[in-house]
Amino acid sequence: MIAVILVGGFGTRLRPLTCTRPKQLLPLGNTTLIEYMIGRLAEQGFREIVLAIGYQPDALKEVLGEGEKLGVTIHYSLEDEPLGTAGPIRQAENYLRGSGRFLVLNGDIVSDMNYQQILDQHRSNQATASIALYRVCDPSRYGVVDITSEGQILAFIEKPSAGTAPSNLINAGCYVLEESVLDHIPLGRKVSIERETFPLLCEKGRVHGWEHKGLWIDTGTPASYLEANREILAASQVGSSITRPMKEYSEGKYVQCYRPYIIGRHTKIGDYCEIGPNVTLGRNVSIGANTRIRDAVILNDAEIGEGVVLKDTIIGQGAIIGNKIRLEKFQLVGDRATVYPGAIVPPGARINPDEDFR
Repeated sequence: MIAVILVGGFGTRLRPLTCTRPKQLLPLGNTTLIEYMIGRLAEQGFREIVLAIGYQPDALKEVLGEGEKLGVTIHYSLEDEPLGTAGPIRQAENYLRGSGRFLVLNGDIVSDMNYQQILDQHRSNQATASIALYRVCDPSRYGVVDITSEGQILAFIEKPSAGTAPSNLINAGCYVLEESVLDHIPLGRKVSIERETFPLLCEKGRVHGWEHKGLWIDTGTPASYLEANREILAASQVGSSITRPMKEYSEGKYVQCYRPYIIGRHTKIGDYCEIGPNVTLGRNVSIGANTRIRDAVILNDAEIGEGVVLKDTIIGQGAIIGNKIRLEKFQLVGDRATVYPGAIVPPGARINPDEDFR
């Protein structure tokens, strides 16, 4: 069976990190988001993957190639201009025609979803489309379903006003679609699967829902991306395929590392530092003495000064953080940016790639 992963978005909520890469190439533990997703598909028997790409496609191709390292075959379907959430599916029809049915995944979701379960229910319901659902407290940020007790979806409402949602079951970004759904998606224009395709299919009475009750994180914001990093690191402690690296880094005197954490090769940690919990350090990172890092992701080649405090933050590749800087309220630092000693960075600040912040 073929799986389609939609990875054409710009990742605007994660800028400036996504100014220089698709968000699917941001690290989660010692992998990337897209490699994590493909790895889970491979574990469940999927061997053919279509990546619907648009933004910085060459970066994805360089990392993934044809999928041989992940045990799959990857096809690339390029959208020259944004086609929404359904348009890329139709754009990829050359790979999908003749498949009978196929799986579609949003490219920013971390989950432990069992795809075979939704497939089995889809077949037993003889559905045209099946939507994975996830229960949340506030559904107003998402696409919400009106669903019967038998699991038939009557209506699909995208981002309803607060207090008006027919349920708190939201679109979890995973669908099983019959090949015939391609005929309901116009070719060559931007199409929303949430606002156009699903409502049309619901009118025909052949859309069913399947509730996922395990791990589910939409990684589109800094807070949720760091939450996903915590989950991936935690999973590495209990025998998943994501393992802690051998100690191929150097550390000074009296360094404390609190699990879970990942430290990349050739990284240097100074005296009296505290690392973790929930920290991903990339390769060739330099950390000065008396620095405290927790709940953070530091990309390759970054330089962190002495007496720095990093919490709830993401530091881009090659960025330089000066001595005694505090970044602890979802400040994001882009690739090769410099935060000079003495600078006061406001909560939620975004420092662009190559910017000098004084």
